[in-house]
Amino acid sequence: MKQLFENLGAGDKEMRTFLRLLELGAQPASVIARHMVIPRSTMYLVLENLKKLGLVEEFGRVGMKYFKCVPVGQIVDVLKARENEIQYTMNLLDDSLSELESLENKLSITPKVRFFEGKRAVMKMYEEVLKAKQFYAFFNPDFVKKVMPEYHYKIPETLKKNNGKAKELLVDCKEAYVYRDRFNSKNHQVKVLPKGIVFASDTIICEDRVYMISYGEKEVSATEIQNLSLAKTQREIFKQLWNQPALSKSQKS
Repeated sequence: MKQLFENLGAGDKEMRTFLRLLELGAQPASVIARHMVIPRSTMYLVLENLKKLGLVEEFGRVGMKYFKCVPVGQIVDVLKARENEIQYTMNLLDDSLSELESLENKLSITPKVRFFEGKRAVMKMYEEVLKAKQFYAFFNPDFVKKVMPEYHYKIPETLKKNNGKAKELLVDCKEAYVYRDRFNSKNHQVKVLPKGIVFASDTIICEDRVYMISYGEKEVSATEIQNLSLAKTQREIFKQLWNQPALSKSQKS
């Protein structure tokens, strides 16, 4: 449930307010605040956030403002409306891209290290990875499936669609074999590491940069290091491990 509301853009207070309001039905802000045991001024801010997300509606009755949740069955319509808005914005960007690029200062300083804090930021990082034509990766499928399910299969599926290339070394777990059997191919080669080799973070190595992703119990974060020499070194380490006899494709199926 919490993951659903996070993806909808709602924080903890918004989620709890929405769920309580579902039970209460339409109510003035003062009544909702009393049930939630928070100041009325704070409640107005929470309700305003829920309105912006399209999850709560406001209406007047006898000179008083009331708030109610949208019918649960209509939440899918809220998401479809967002999808249409995003597509419209992407079309506008396509129309303006050439003009924007002509204004961009190519000589400006580009950060060599970037940090991505929180799931939304890491999702943005993954979108950058999807543009890479080739990469190498160490990753734990269990972590990714649990914390970033949106990208667990999206990355290999996009790789196949774009005819990209990748080699991935997976931590030994049940999901590793499901992933390998589903995606292993000539362009996307997948091997499972020997049992006992476990790591709590993932590494994605591209041509001139390295991404390191940490999947915590409550938060996810990542670091991007843009450095050609470092990326080359990481690739060589990866290749040495990749070529170990223990990483035979005949491992458990």
